[in-house]
Amino acid sequence: MSDQITLQNNTDYIAQFHVRKGKQVIERLPGLDPHGKAVVPTTSSYMVTATTTIDGNTYTTAPQTVEAGMRFLAQIKQSNNQGTYDFEMVKMPGSRNNELQFEKTTLSPVRFDISKNGKFLQSVDVSEATNLVPIEIGDMFYIYAVINGVTTQTIATSDADANIVARDDTSDLDLGYFTLQQQS
Repeated sequence: MSDQITLQNNTDYIAQFHVRKGKQVIERLPGLDPHGKAVVPTTSSYMVTATTTIDGNTYTTAPQTVEAGMRFLAQIKQSNNQGTYDFEMVKMPGSRNNELQFEKTTLSPVRFDISKNGKFLQSVDVSEATNLVPIEIGDMFYIYAVINGVTTQTIATSDADANIVARDDTSDLDLGYFTLQQQS
C-alpha cells in the first residue's frame, strides 16, 4: 500500500480534480492535461492558520500542523507588559478522533484556512463565539472532476490507493458528458 490516489484524465480536455477525505479537502488540482496522470498522497501534512479583523486591522496566526482529532481555538490574549493584544491559535485535543474542530472566543468572525505545501485548500468560518465548527475526516474519499465546464458525478471510495479515471461518457443518455470510474 502506497497511500496515494492516482488520477487519470483520459479525455481530450483539461480536468480539474477535487479530492476530499470525509469533508476535508485534501487536493484541488487546477488542471490535469488531456491524457495526463497525477498522484495525490492521502497521508499528506496540512497546515491551518486563523485570520480575523479587529478595528480595521487584519490579524493572522502562525500556521500549525493539522492532525486528526485536534481542536483549534482562536483567541485574543492581553499582553499586560506591553498593554497590547495578541491574536493566537491554540491547538489541543478535540472531542472526536474523526474530526477537526474549530472555535473562537473573539467578538469578530474568524476564518480558519487549511493548506498543503503552501497551497490553499479549504476555509472554515466561525462567526459565533464558543460555537464549535467540526469537519468530519472519515475513512471515505470523495472525488469529482470538472471537465470542459461539466462537473462529473462524485465517486466515493474507502481505498486510499484508488485509481480514478476520467473518460468520455459513451452511454446513450449522456453523450457529450464525462464520467469517473474507479479501476483496480
